[in-house]
Amino acid sequence: MDFDINLMKDERCTLVRVQGDIDVVSRARFEEALFEVVDAGEPMVVDMRQVTFCDSTGLNAIVAANRRAGQHGGTVALVALPPRVQRVFRITGIDKFVPIYDTLREAIGALPSTTA
Repeated sequence: MDFDINLMKDERCTLVRVQGDIDVVSRARFEEALFEVVDAGEPMVVDMRQVTFCDSTGLNAIVAANRRAGQHGGTVALVALPPRVQRVFRITGIDKFVPIYDTLREAIGALPSTTA
């Protein structure tokens, strides 16, 4: 499946919708989009429901974006990982430090409040 990525902004976060394989071919484009959001200091939710495969380069991009978000005071959350993809996150332990939610509503609800 071809890789595609779309960014949608609202008042709470930037939603990053990913489709297809996250691998060595798509990693640069994926990482660039994640870093763009993180560097803007915005909370980011990555919707992975249409991800068909994620290799170590994709995992590394998510880990790097999460680390970078922490340095900028931002947050990264993943949502709706297909079972095959979620298994990779569980086996590697990435699910221990990058929050993964079943639904978009849960992910957005867990974001820090923007009201003072």
